[in-house]
Amino acid sequence: MKKWPVDAAAVILRVAIGLIFIPHGFVKVFGSGGVAAFAQNLPSYGIPTALGYAAAYGELACGVLIIVGLLTRLDAFLLACNMFVATFVVQLPDALHDPDAGTNKFFGAMHATELPLSLFAGSIALLFIGGGRLSLDAFVFRKRKTAAENAAAQPAGGG
Repeated sequence: MKKWPVDAAAVILRVAIGLIFIPHGFVKVFGSGGVAAFAQNLPSYGIPTALGYAAAYGELACGVLIIVGLLTRLDAFLLACNMFVATFVVQLPDALHDPDAGTNKFFGAMHATELPLSLFAGSIALLFIGGGRLSLDAFVFRKRKTAAENAAAQPAGGG
């Protein structure tokens, strides 16, 4: 199997996901009222305020890191956790209890959760495939691996 299509797909997915998360995190952190305004609403969903701060800063920081492919799997895991909560704890229950949803609750719920559910799926995909060869992860860890291999190839006597 050729590896370049997977690497290209990873870049496209990383950039798309990052470009969506950055403005969402930016608005939560620097918007009207700042991160406190976002976090203070979360206890009504049974989510501790501290997790609101983590979610807001995480969307911004992980969005940037995922674009460049640094700590991609960790970023993807954190963003997937964030979107799981956004989808299934916040938006889906709200959509199911919305009196304006009409008679077909399924389509109303899908419409309300399409963005966080898509970001959840994309984050899970990056969790599995990683950043690819066109990422800072590949560059950093390739250098570390090469250094470790060179150290292992050295004779025990140092000479």
